[in-house]
Parts: sequence; C-alpha cells; structure tokens
Amino acid sequence: MIRIDKEILLQFFNELIIKQDYFECHEIMEEAWKDKEIFTKEDPEVFFVLIVTGEYHYRRDNIIGAATSYKRALKLYDKHRYDVKAFGFGEELAEMLQSRFNGLADTPFKPMNYPVDSWVYESLYELYQDDYESYSAFTLEILERFEKDESIIHRHRLRDREDVIEARLEALNRKLAQRGQ
Repeated sequence: MIRIDKEILLQFFNELIIKQDYFECHEIMEEAWKDKEIFTKEDPEVFFVLIVTGEYHYRRDNIIGAATSYKRALKLYDKHRYDVKAFGFGEELAEMLQSRFNGLADTPFKPMNYPVDSWVYESLYELYQDDYESYSAFTLEILERFEKDESIIHRHRLRDREDVIEARLEALNRKLAQRGQ
C-alpha cells in the first residue's frame, strides 16, 4: 500500500498546477521519496519526479531532455502500473503522458491539465479562495494558467547553488580522508 502525506501532495499540486514551478515539484517529490525508510529507483515517486522533470525541460524547449524524462517515466509505469490514484491523479495520467511524449516534436509547450481528484482542486481553492470570487472562477483560471516568469522557467540556472557545492566538497573531503587512513 502506498502511503504519502496529503500535505506533501498538496504542496506538490500547488507547485504543479498553481505556480507551475516544475523544478520545485521535483524537489518536493524527491524529498518525499528519500524520506521513506526504504526507497528505490523503481518507486512511484520517481515516476512523478520524471514527469515534472519532463515538463521542466519541455517548457524550456529542451525536447531531448523532455523526451528522455517522459520515456523513462512511461517505462517505469509500464513496468509497475503504479496506483496513481493514491497520489491524487486520475487513471488517465499515463495515457495523457504518452500522448504528450508522442507530440513533443510537433506541439509547442502548453501546461497540461492534469487529471486530478476533486480534493486537489478543492484544497487548492481553500488556499487561494480570497483571490477569487467563486470556486468556478478559480477552476476556470487554473485550467487556463500558463506561467511565464523567467525565474521559474529557468530555476535550475538561477538558483543559489552555494550550499550544494559546499556539501559536495565536504563529502569529497570525507571520502579522501577515509582513503588516506
């Protein structure tokens, strides 16, 4: 049985649907995956990480990167037939992803209208209801939403990497010290 915290899923969907920050989606799902007691590269969280990585690349016109990510996600899904409903998605997600993969070369990027359970939209509306006159206005807006903020689109190039570089250097120094013992 798949167990993922609904609060984490809501954070994921907020980034995926409202903010369209696919890089942050990747971070959220990867952290949820690595927080599990036992995790492998065959886990469903990896499937979702690959989807949002594909979205990130596709929006940036990196068709090769998008195709690679989508292809890996579809291969995992074909192998495991994940219970996507346990993550708040509709059963047609894999079919939509296959269609997206097939149209990469011919279709300019447009955010996907993900098949999600009603609790997803209802929960997101609770977060943003002060910004909308009604639930209908909210759902209409998010279905047409297309984020074009450069700081989100090119997040991996613009982010502060100092802590990552420092952590890698520390790990390298530990490894070198262990070899020298």
